[in-house]
Amino acid sequence: MRLLTLFGINLRINIFFLLLFFLYWQMGVLGQALVVFTAVFLHEIGHVVVALGYGIKVTDVELLPFGGVARLEGSVELHPAIDTYIAVAGPLTNGFLALMGFTMEKFGMGNQQWLPFFVQCNILLGVFNLLPAFPLDGGRILRAVLSLHMGIKRATERAINLSTLIGFVLACLGIWSVIVNQARNFDFLVIAVFLLYFAAKEKGTTMYIFMKFLARKKEDLLREGVLLTRQVVALESTFLKDVVKFFVPQKYHLVVVVTRDHSVRGTVTEGEIIDAMLGQGPDTVVGTLIPREK
Repeated sequence: MRLLTLFGINLRINIFFLLLFFLYWQMGVLGQALVVFTAVFLHEIGHVVVALGYGIKVTDVELLPFGGVARLEGSVELHPAIDTYIAVAGPLTNGFLALMGFTMEKFGMGNQQWLPFFVQCNILLGVFNLLPAFPLDGGRILRAVLSLHMGIKRATERAINLSTLIGFVLACLGIWSVIVNQARNFDFLVIAVFLLYFAAKEKGTTMYIFMKFLARKKEDLLREGVLLTRQVVALESTFLKDVVKFFVPQKYHLVVVVTRDHSVRGTVTEGEIIDAMLGQGPDTVVGTLIPREK
């Protein structure tokens, strides 16, 4: 749901955020909900400022119960370093706000009734967002780090699987808390549904992100002029879709094609593989890209 537009950026509120407000209202702590809203909003401003600093246009900011999502133009996930800097800006913002609130409390400045909760809220929000789960900042940082070693597709799949696992664990904790302890606090269940929902949503975009990654790989060499090479060895019967899983950002790949007896048939460049994958299909075997000797 769109709330307002500021400087061309649409500010939206997610249904899960509204659900959190409803739970706070039911518990009679609506004032705390407004503090949470402020902390989440400033958390997202941290992301926006860093993204704009890199010249990346921000189109939407969606506030979620425990953070938010800043939608950026382009494919920032294909640049692990920039993606990491933007992601970590949110928790760092919360850390700075917590320190500022703690300092104000110690010197008797500001509203002494709300400052302790403001500090606690920012600490919890910052730490929680570092969990390695989508759509939290920790999930994006994990994907960025893994993509340097295993490629964007496999890194995204690993991060989504971990997100799903964390979601199920929190769901079990929430159910146990409600049944065994007869607790009325549904925070664990709300967080679990939130993580499982967005893990499933992110899974649906994995192939789209991967295809953007492949399309950008050829442009990287033209833009940079020079790239480090990385060799990959593949059996001649390996499908192209399985070969490109090992392509990582900011490296140019040379694929050495071998037979089952480990005889080298030849070398195929990354550009040739991407052209063949987009032109002939992902189920093309890599061996067909090397002409047979007459």
